Amino acid sequence: MSEETTTLGVDDSLLESAARCLDMNSVRALSELQLDDAARARLDTLAQKANEGQLAPEEAREYERFINVSDIISTLRLKAERQVGAQARMWLRGYDGS
Repeated sequence: MSEETTTLGVDDSLLESAARCLDMNSVRALSELQLDDAARARLDTLAQKANEGQLAPEEAREYERFINVSDIISTLRLKAERQVGAQARMWLRGYDGS
């Protein structure tokens, strides 16, 4: 198994574990996260420079960190939505006697 596959497996396992800690309100809050105006402007600048191939090394690292954090939050939100959905279905089955 490659190191990348192992790392992804550990990351995935950690995100699955974290997702089990979230309730519907937490999942909703994750889906409503937004950048403030200054951060949005900075991201737009970095994205434009990236598209033009003009990022300085530190800017490239900053842009990559944003992408990585966004990916982590999105993955956590999706896993939590799936977890909360499964819990709701189980509760409904128990509630209606099915």
